[in-house]
Amino acid sequence: MPVVISFVSTKGGVGKTTVAANLGGLLAAFGMKVLEIDADVQPSLSRFFPVHYRSPRGLTAVVTSGGNPSGDCISRTIFSNLDLIYSDTADAGLQSWLNRREDRLMIMRRAMRSPVLESYDVVLIDTQGAVGELQKSAAMAADYMVSPVKPDALSAGEFASGTVAMLDELNRLSDFGASFRSGDLFVLINAHERTVNARVLTQTLRAQFGAGPRVRVLDTVVPSAAAYAGAAMSRIPVHEFDRRRSFPRSAWNVMHALAWELFPALTGRYADGSHGVPSHEVRNRAPLERVA
Repeated sequence: MPVVISFVSTKGGVGKTTVAANLGGLLAAFGMKVLEIDADVQPSLSRFFPVHYRSPRGLTAVVTSGGNPSGDCISRTIFSNLDLIYSDTADAGLQSWLNRREDRLMIMRRAMRSPVLESYDVVLIDTQGAVGELQKSAAMAADYMVSPVKPDALSAGEFASGTVAMLDELNRLSDFGASFRSGDLFVLINAHERTVNARVLTQTLRAQFGAGPRVRVLDTVVPSAAAYAGAAMSRIPVHEFDRRRSFPRSAWNVMHALAWELFPALTGRYADGSHGVPSHEVRNRAPLERVA
């Protein structure tokens, strides 16, 4: 089965779609077969990269089939190894449909175990910036979740009171068995600016969640940089847009550091086939374990 990563946050505008799209583009460049699922009612991921084949059906068919997707739900982007299930639910209809289902939390997890997806190495699920049944189902489907957090007071406060609270709510069901347990949550500091406030809030987040059993702050920090907006406008992965190897904060280096942290087997390898020596911090990171 593929490794499933859901990008979750109860706050919009923190960069979930940007990180999910660019990570998918980089992993595909490594030769991994990647499926991106746009589970947001605002279909930003569906429009991020050009598509050369648009399937007749999308997310609605995946969900309303009870988690039994068919091949005609999968679109192909112009990038090798990178496919897409697009969002086609512009209103709250799919959320309402899920709300009436007793198995709503398990539908996306069931879909991840479909034979249609078994050829993929990685599935990345982008979700809406609010609590909803679709986001909860995506969280329960994940081996682990990534929650981008901007180092400002509003984003940090919403993460603690919203996203972590959602995780706790989901895992109250874990007494019924491991199948009711969501993946662990990994915090990604995103759009970090070189200010005292950003540095202090980052330190606070690391201190608050650094030793938590279900929540961990990733070592990788994504800086605030024009390259990410520029790549999105050009509709290409940001590691292709900003390839400056000599600049530690370049998108090339930052996105590779994130890929190495999430997939330790890639450490030291670059998407263009070259190799490098990772920093001491990267070499000594503990691998992320998949949920059984």
